[in-house]
Amino acid sequence: MKKFKSYIFGLIAILLVGLVASPLEVNAKTDDVSSKVILPKNDRVQITDTTSGHYQSIAFADIDESSIASGVVIGENTVLTNKHVVNATNGNPSVLKFSPGANGSDNYPAGTFTATDFKTAPGGEDLALVHVGKNSDGQSIGEAVQPATIADTSSGQEGDDITVTGYPGDKPYATLWESKGNVLSASGNDITYDLSTYGGNSGSPIFNSNKELIGLHFGGVPDSHNSGVLFNSSVQDFINNNLQ
Repeated sequence: MKKFKSYIFGLIAILLVGLVASPLEVNAKTDDVSSKVILPKNDRVQITDTTSGHYQSIAFADIDESSIASGVVIGENTVLTNKHVVNATNGNPSVLKFSPGANGSDNYPAGTFTATDFKTAPGGEDLALVHVGKNSDGQSIGEAVQPATIADTSSGQEGDDITVTGYPGDKPYATLWESKGNVLSASGNDITYDLSTYGGNSGSPIFNSNKELIGLHFGGVPDSHNSGVLFNSSVQDFINNNLQ
């Protein structure tokens, strides 16, 4: 029976990207956005020291034990992810769980935090702010890890060096991977870039060269670019007004 359960769990892990593709691949803005965009600049590197520096703020997201995504800790009780990620909960926040600094299956050094409620961005951005409860040790998520630092609104210019770091579904389960590239365009609350991502990267933080958070990845256009929400002044106002 144990062997059978292990087989089933492994099969689920292999198929996760397919499961994610249904609820998490579609973006509210356009029908041709995909969560699986591998571009020529595919230099994704595994981060094994997941509890150091800004990496500790990046969270593995599990939705009802059937889909995966990513998020980033920004406050004592607050995580950012995509609107389409929270939409996959079908209105039940308790099925969404975040494990910051995850480093493989069942290797969650900071513990796991269950969503209690969420707020979606009012302007159509693919962005949601999620409030979470405490872990099994009674810690808040912002006590267990150092929250990410959000850059000022002038960050994110064409040509800037950036990284997108999260938990892609084509890699071993709950392992952290970083992709490096450059900003192609940045205007309003939209940012595009030339690095590669995969299903499961939804909600991955976009960091500048100073390791400051400038946006949140949501998807991309195959053979063209990847895209995210740029944290302009209106987006930062939404974040600050709902931060806990």
